[in-house]
Amino acid sequence: MAAEMTDSSTVVKIRELKPSDLESVHRLLSDWNVVRYMFLPHCTTREESRKCLEDLITETPGGAWLSVVRAVEDLDSGDVIGLCGIAILHESEQGEIWYLVRPEYWGHGIAAEAARALLRIGFEEMNLHRMFATCLPENPASSRVLEKIGMRKEGYQLKNLKIHAVWHDSFLYAILYDEWKVAVASGGPSSSS
Repeated sequence: MAAEMTDSSTVVKIRELKPSDLESVHRLLSDWNVVRYMFLPHCTTREESRKCLEDLITETPGGAWLSVVRAVEDLDSGDVIGLCGIAILHESEQGEIWYLVRPEYWGHGIAAEAARALLRIGFEEMNLHRMFATCLPENPASSRVLEKIGMRKEGYQLKNLKIHAVWHDSFLYAILYDEWKVAVASGGPSSSS
């Protein structure tokens, strides 16, 4: 898998995580506003963040799940300002995308850039058939990101996600490879233009 993804219209680089990203990862995971809608833990200590970072770096292609996690790096400053990833049930040919960004970068299209990069990785490098994402109704910004990148809302799921010990409803969004390919070719929402 390519370690970095950028093009002329991007303001961020998607790259592999490194142990030296600990401070940036801790800044993300220790902020309740960043992780409150995510399966990622709320880490209150650097040691908790270090353990989580080690787990995120480890890709386990032979297990039940393949998890691919990337750092979202600001091109100007070089700072890691977010995380994103794809989780794939072994041999399912479907990937679930997720992303998170530091609050001071919310509303600047960073999450959409990261999500588009994940679609490229999933469809072009991993040859997936379908990419999907869930988001909580109380997180409308995430719904906007998924719609912006061309995913369609497929449904509403009742109490299907247990996040930080609480069961939540969620929206389900998805896009098929063929739909994504047409959108990219036409310069639509899934393209980076």
